[in-house]
Amino acid sequence: MFKFFITFFFLYLSFFCFISCKNKNQDYYIIKSKLAKDASEYEIKIDSIKIPVKQGYANTYFTYTQYSEHNVDYLLGYNPNTLSIDIFDLTNRLLYRQLSLVGKKLSLKNLDKKDLDKSRSIVDISIINFDSILLNYSNDRLIVIDTNLNKKKDISMDSISNKNNFFGKILSYSHEFKMFFFNGKLIFNPIYSNFNWDRKMPAFASFDINAGRLAFLPISYSDYLYKIKGNAGFLTSIVTSEHQKPGILTYSYLYESNIYQYDPKRATITCYGATPLKGKNLADSVSYTKGEDPKKWVTHHIENTQFFNVMYDKYRHIYYRFSLRNITQKDGKYFNSILDKPLILMIFNEKFEVINEIELPKYKYSPNTWFITKEGLFISPNHRKNKFVDPLHLRFDIIKIDKVNSNEKI
Repeated sequence: MFKFFITFFFLYLSFFCFISCKNKNQDYYIIKSKLAKDASEYEIKIDSIKIPVKQGYANTYFTYTQYSEHNVDYLLGYNPNTLSIDIFDLTNRLLYRQLSLVGKKLSLKNLDKKDLDKSRSIVDISIINFDSILLNYSNDRLIVIDTNLNKKKDISMDSISNKNNFFGKILSYSHEFKMFFFNGKLIFNPIYSNFNWDRKMPAFASFDINAGRLAFLPISYSDYLYKIKGNAGFLTSIVTSEHQKPGILTYSYLYESNIYQYDPKRATITCYGATPLKGKNLADSVSYTKGEDPKKWVTHHIENTQFFNVMYDKYRHIYYRFSLRNITQKDGKYFNSILDKPLILMIFNEKFEVINEIELPKYKYSPNTWFITKEGLFISPNHRKNKFVDPLHLRFDIIKIDKVNSNEKI
């Protein structure tokens, strides 16, 4: 009996210490969000649009960019089915143009039509104007084209590193660290050949596409990821958006709820609290040792919240941030997947005070397919478990925010 009591006591103590350690991490590394004083003055409406497409076109684009010109809003998306860049006129609800990547003028060989092999894919898109559309081909080449498929530039991304004496690679992915222009330079994520978690290294690099110069910004991974030596499983990434407030670089991390802003003029980094009402705010540490079941990373991915990029709405002077809230993988006899995680939208004012937090309908919206125009926040309603996907239309819901009793949008 005494032996049983001692065993039980140490198990309880271990559990208590484990929970206390996790709570301590939350308290130490996470800033709690604040509610905006005028939060009740805003209302949200959702409209829908659809654009006719031919059979075989994509109805969801995971690699894309948004562009506006002459008061017309466009979406440029990579279509692996047709191996093309599809350009949609969102304002007039029509397909504007399709740029073949495998035609006579521009032949990119070995593209994967299933888009599973990222070594044979367009992994990111950006745009200056229709004369300069930037394609990141497999993080191997940066190709600049126009809408007539003239190739303006074709830059080896390894050559950028070599010419700038950088021992590593620069990367971007449309759904995580998206390349974007900031103060006239193209922003990438540098990956070091000699990286270690004992000293902080810059995690942002700016590339002058005309001069060919690479410079590094004083932004690293957060303190928490260094503390756990990068052991956040699939959630180690920095997330960025092309929707930035001029002069201020906003970024965040998949593994924590905090939001960060870098001000190059003041040489400051400010951290803001952005904790949702429910769920984890900080990913648990998870390691992998040779011989262990690698599926524990999948379990970790499901059972921790995934915080997506922070987008600035220049038309309404507010910020949006989506997240997938953590759930338990095993639910009775059923095993949940990442597709079962609830999608949460948080809306902030410019001080990152919470205006609203919404749990969106389950199995409706596709994560990582969202952007902003003057009409509002666009989001694709084509979740992989949505049974009502329309193959003949590109559809979006538009989340619109207005101030109550005001004729002006915020």
